[in-house]
Amino acid sequence: MPFDHKIRDGLFELTFHGKVMADDFLQALRVVEELESRLPVTPDRITDITDGDFSELHSQQLVAVAERRKNAPLKNKIKSAIVAPKPDQYGLARMFAGFNQNSDITIMIFKDSTSAYEWLGRSPAA
Repeated sequence: MPFDHKIRDGLFELTFHGKVMADDFLQALRVVEELESRLPVTPDRITDITDGDFSELHSQQLVAVAERRKNAPLKNKIKSAIVAPKPDQYGLARMFAGFNQNSDITIMIFKDSTSAYEWLGRSPAA
């Protein structure tokens, strides 16, 4: 599986690595949805795509995921930081953010994790 996830200090951390296929991206979405459904508070999150290769993903797959996020039944407003340092990753993250129309999710894209954690009001992962 080309992603890892954990909750650290109430923050959901999702990290992609290696070649990420459409099914992998959907599996990560299912993990997020399952987590959101069972927790009493929807956690803020950081998604780090620094080590991920998303070249096999197509815009329609991003639209499908963003559409599901648009209708996500969140328990509260959340902040979602995306770490995307490379130009192609940054573009992908911008497309996803543009497609995501859930008013309860504020998405910001960062080129480094330190800035992302700062925006979330958290300490960077060790």
